[in-house]
Amino acid sequence: MKQLLTISDLSVATGLEESLIRFYESEYGSRLPEKVVRGDGLFFRPEAVAVLRDIHLRHGSGNAAPAPERGYGRVIAVSSGKGGVGKSNLALNLAIEFQRAGHMSLVLDADLGMANIHLLAGVQPRYTLGDFLKEQISISELITPGPCGVGIIPGGAGIMALADSTARERRQMLGALESMEKNTGIMVVDTAAGMGAGVRDFLLAADEIIIILTQDITAMADAYGLLKGLRQEGLRGPVYSVINMTASLKQAAAVAGRFASCAAQFLDLRVENIGYIMRDSSFAAATARRTPLNVFAPQSRAAKNIRNIAGSLLRGAEKGIKMNSAFKRYMKMVNIEAEEKK
Repeated sequence: MKQLLTISDLSVATGLEESLIRFYESEYGSRLPEKVVRGDGLFFRPEAVAVLRDIHLRHGSGNAAPAPERGYGRVIAVSSGKGGVGKSNLALNLAIEFQRAGHMSLVLDADLGMANIHLLAGVQPRYTLGDFLKEQISISELITPGPCGVGIIPGGAGIMALADSTARERRQMLGALESMEKNTGIMVVDTAAGMGAGVRDFLLAADEIIIILTQDITAMADAYGLLKGLRQEGLRGPVYSVINMTASLKQAAAVAGRFASCAAQFLDLRVENIGYIMRDSSFAAATARRTPLNVFAPQSRAAKNIRNIAGSLLRGAEKGIKMNSAFKRYMKMVNIEAEEKK
């Protein structure tokens, strides 16, 4: 196989700025050769050089064919009834696997109390959504480059303060998030555990929800309480479960079965189990080195489990273009709540 190219290589070969290459990639991605996964990165094929030059030539002359209609990326919220069940680790490593599969991915750290995605990823964000609200930075500066090309949005207190912010601030912040949703393939949101302020509406607005469970009875009870509260607020699904830190497949199946049965019987809600993650000491080693598990130990049992979960989500994706925005739904919810408080 001919030598594969990084985006820097491609920039040198075409004479185009990296930002312009990213723009052409987002607008004319269907015309570019499929990327290749090597190790923990995605690379361009050599044929992309000629294709990009042609796109640039036609685009500059005004003769480029219209870009394919673009919809919104999927927004997948990862949540749990209590902390300490591995929610952030799953959110980050899922995004890495989506990226490796060729889907441009972002992780939004929306956990106010335990905002630690950047620590798990081994990066240090320069800005947060709070800086954006102060109009100190642009939308693009919000995104911190992470492992394997994943983008990290350090939301923290910014996203959680949506319900208490002014109308102007809400429009500004949600407009920024909607723009990111429009220009990404999949956005994975690491929410706070439980049903606190700022969590409920986002979970209701997200396209899909993943609930993390363990065999611990309190974790299951708290997760059920979260689901019950969401159901009372009008949740329709889809909702998935992932069983984490399990000792065996038999144990994972039992936990998933009990939770799904309770949800169906008492909440009239279907919860589909999409996988399990074995208890694995590699998690602790990866965290100590501030490296995501699926980069640090990609052949470990847990990493393979997460890869299977990502594959299940990708196979289950709806066909066609998603034309509605999760963040517009969120905006509608917080506006209605504000009106009710008047």
